[in-house]
Amino acid sequence: MNGLSPKLSDTWHADELFVKMKGGVKDTQYNQKNMACLWNIMDRKTRFLIASRLSEKRDSFGAMAAFNRAIRVAHGSEPERVLTDAAPAYTEGIRRTFQNRPQHIAKVGIGKPHANNNRIERLNGTLRERAKVQRGLKSMKTQLAEEQRIQYNFVKPHMALDGQTPAQAAGLSPKGWKELLTEAISSSKTTEKL
Repeated sequence: MNGLSPKLSDTWHADELFVKMKGGVKDTQYNQKNMACLWNIMDRKTRFLIASRLSEKRDSFGAMAAFNRAIRVAHGSEPERVLTDAAPAYTEGIRRTFQNRPQHIAKVGIGKPHANNNRIERLNGTLRERAKVQRGLKSMKTQLAEEQRIQYNFVKPHMALDGQTPAQAAGLSPKGWKELLTEAISSSKTTEKL
């Protein structure tokens, strides 16, 4: 295996969900205290979870941080299309992050078969259930989002991928945990330099 460089398609899905966070901010839209925003970005074809990033607020800075992380994981590769919901943070985040200005397909939803975000909404449902069991996250520095990303990509086979993991569908197949951890460490050192 030559580093953790996933082979991604030209379309990415992005979505966010609110999670309980000890000491988090008050969400005025939903009138809930101690909240943070978990941004997820997934490749359409391989269902590879490219980035999973926490931010204090659901704003363009959180979206930009998630998109920047996704570009680093994709080793500078950018999509041609990004599908999102109607959150205004995405428009600004995409405009300020991507150099190639991908087509932004906003206002996608479950009931829109021509442009839906079902893939990532399904993932968010799983993450939401996991966060309930954990009774929220303890700090913005938690590594749980990254650990869930690794588990989703490399451990859990996916029915829609004929029993492959998203990592296998993206051309990554480390032989056991030792190789995965070795590649992850060397890959993270490389992406930190970008």
